[in-house]
Amino acid sequence: MTLLSNTLKLTLRKYSTGKLWQEVSIPVPWGEVRGKWWGPTNLRPVLTLHGWQDNCGSFDRLIPLLDTNKVGFLAIDLPGHGYSSRLPNGFYYNNSTYLLTVKFIQKHFNWAKVSLMGHSLGGLISYVYTMLYPNIVDLLICLDGAKPMINPQGVSMMAKNYDMFLKQNEYVYSDKEPPSYTLEEMKQLVHQPNKGSISLETTPYILHRNIAPSKLYKDKYYFTRDPRLKCGNSSLFSQDEYLAHAQNMTGPMFIAKYKQGSYYEVKENFYEVLDVLKRSSTDCDFNYFEGTHHGHLNNPETIAEMLQRFIQRHNIENRCNNGISPKIVNNNNTQSYLFQ
Repeated sequence: MTLLSNTLKLTLRKYSTGKLWQEVSIPVPWGEVRGKWWGPTNLRPVLTLHGWQDNCGSFDRLIPLLDTNKVGFLAIDLPGHGYSSRLPNGFYYNNSTYLLTVKFIQKHFNWAKVSLMGHSLGGLISYVYTMLYPNIVDLLICLDGAKPMINPQGVSMMAKNYDMFLKQNEYVYSDKEPPSYTLEEMKQLVHQPNKGSISLETTPYILHRNIAPSKLYKDKYYFTRDPRLKCGNSSLFSQDEYLAHAQNMTGPMFIAKYKQGSYYEVKENFYEVLDVLKRSSTDCDFNYFEGTHHGHLNNPETIAEMLQRFIQRHNIENRCNNGISPKIVNNNNTQSYLFQ
């Protein structure tokens, strides 16, 4: 089955790069997970996970710079993000939710092996999934996010998060429209956090799956991501457990650390685990790159060539599958208000 199969009746879309992708909707028990499938559909892709409160548009500038002829990419919106379904009323977003999402996707496509690429939160989820299933993940790519952070104030932070969750959960299921802003204001709201991690020029790549027009105010928009995402997340394991299990992670891994990014914990925790990974992995390709936490979005050319070489080096597993079902191809993509 080829990318241009008439049976699938694919809707092809282009950005200025000319690279092709298609919108897909993958069924999960609480609704659907939406995403973009880049490259051939008859080959198992690299499942690609974005960062906290971002969406799969985070990879719109990086993936076109990679060779998608032999290895495609399925970049998804995590639950509550982008176009993906929100969790039901009363459910909390945490690492277990995202790990199970990967599991449901693997089961849906009946993949014997999984290739993972993630940024920030997506990198953490990819890392833990590899830690849990080291014999199933054939390659791991972590972009400024790998081992989950250990918060020394974990107990008090969890209590605050639960209190915030109750407020946000009530707000989500009320009829009240979220606060609305002009497009320029929204760009600033995406740009300013985390020391301007997302450049103003690249904010549309995050916004275009993340906003809807206000019904109350002309020329204003509101964020459509689930407000419950604002409630923090906790690590599933201790530092000692991460150190112990890193010894079992023998597969190839590419770990990128951006110099202007933060560690969000005592940085020695990261390097302790990294030292173990360098000994256990058949190829622990760790590199520093210039740029902010969202360097893969702002300046993807700085990392693309090295990342491509890593993928080529380890693209040795059989990626053939039965193709994607026409049922998951989504031809009714939500209108973009930023890419006309």
